[in-house]
Amino acid sequence: MTDTKSPSSEDRYAHLRANAATQRQTTIDRLREAIAMLEAEQRPVNTFTIKGVSGLNYMVYYRNREAFCLFQQHSTHLRKEREKKHAKQSSSHRTSKQKADREKEALHAVKVSSRDPLLDSKRPRLVALLREAQHERDEIKQQAQGEKAELERCYHALLQEHLQCGLKIARLEAEIAEFQAFMERFRSSLRHEEHGS
Repeated sequence: MTDTKSPSSEDRYAHLRANAATQRQTTIDRLREAIAMLEAEQRPVNTFTIKGVSGLNYMVYYRNREAFCLFQQHSTHLRKEREKKHAKQSSSHRTSKQKADREKEALHAVKVSSRDPLLDSKRPRLVALLREAQHERDEIKQQAQGEKAELERCYHALLQEHLQCGLKIARLEAEIAEFQAFMERFRSSLRHEEHGS
């Protein structure tokens, strides 16, 4: 009686790995196209604009390491942060003489304009400036709340997806166990028939 080898787990899941790789590459391609479109239109690259032009949700490319690296490279906010950090580092490498010169210039500037221009402003002008600053603060706060709400929504969607995957895995494991029990009974009955004949 020939012993038939069962296919290895690598062979069984090869199609799943191939499908996952295809999906990862599709995400990268869609994200790359969205970024190229936004940069061509000189629009900011962020989670909202990417979703607007491609329909890609943040969590889709967050879970894809290569796509997330691509987003981080092109994100308008992260690019500005990198530029600030680079400028800060390069300025810290200047010599002490240059620092001393800058301090002298700053002292001279203070002496020349010792009076703050806002001190000459009338109250209505100061109130208008204050209202403008408050309006900008409120807009930033609103945008931050919107981003937070979007992240929370993405988190809940991811959590639901994770739960669904867990349930599906449990069902598949139960089906596999049932199938293996059936195959064992089938093999056992075949052996009985062979010995009986």
